[in-house]
Order: sequence, then C-alpha cells, then structure tokens
Amino acid sequence: MVLYYGRWYDAFRRHVDMRTRQLLSVGGAAALALVLATAAYGATLEPPPVWTDGNLIGPARPAAELVKATFAYDADARKLKFTREGKSVEMTVGSKSAKINGQAVTLPVAPQVLNGTTYVPLKSMFIGLGLEIKPNGTTAWILCTGKLCIRLEVPPKPE
Repeated sequence: MVLYYGRWYDAFRRHVDMRTRQLLSVGGAAALALVLATAAYGATLEPPPVWTDGNLIGPARPAAELVKATFAYDADARKLKFTREGKSVEMTVGSKSAKINGQAVTLPVAPQVLNGTTYVPLKSMFIGLGLEIKPNGTTAWILCTGKLCIRLEVPPKPE
C-alpha cells in the first residue's frame, strides 16, 4: 500500500479516509489508488521555493518530507544529508560541491540560508534521490518514483 507523508497529508486525511470506505465497497483498490494519487496533487512547500541564478531552490526539510526522505543537518559543519530508498545526497551550505550516492558532483547553485531557512537546489536533490522530474506547465513539476507521483507547485521561472 502506498502511504503519503508530509504536512499536506493531514489536510486530505479525513477526505481520503471517508472516500476509502465508500470506494472499497464499490470500486475496489483501483478506485482507492486514484483517490490517493489525487490527494497528492497540488503539493506546495512552505516557505515557497525561489529561483536563483536560473535554478529553483527550496526549503530542505519540507522538500525531504514531501518525498518521504530522511533529512539530517549538522549545524557545526553546515552539512545536509538526504536519504531515500538506499540513495543519498550530501550537500554543504555555501558550497557547490556535493556527493550523490557517494559520487562527487558540482551543483548548479550552492545551498544557502534565506530568512533562517536552509534552501537547496531542488532538481539536484530530487534526481539524486531517484525521482524523475517532469515539468507540468510553467508553475508545476511532477515528481515520480515507481510508486508515487506528486504535483509540486513551483513559482514561474523569471525571464
């Protein structure tokens, strides 16, 4: 069974629980899967992502929660680590150097702290954790794994 985690889940939990009972009696598991997938649409990150140097950066912890990744932050070393299904992404605030699954890579933009929140390059993080990213118009990304697709609202890219 696919489980959805994150802040937005609470907003849909009651709706999904009610619809689950109705759908299992009439539509079976396929209808239930549709309701759960629909509940994931319209996910947002708080605080919202921002564009910097042509790259979308977003809040580290909410982004990790959205895709069910674990997140660790070492404040002294300013290092961030994301782990999901055997894949890992390690970044350092202020540095474009990172490790994705143990391999050294250069990020398009360094993680940074904005208004007390650590922001990371979202595309690098999501791809490093094994997600596929598909643009959905100019204001959304579809993030997919083998079991889960989430429509993430993003701000339009500045010209």
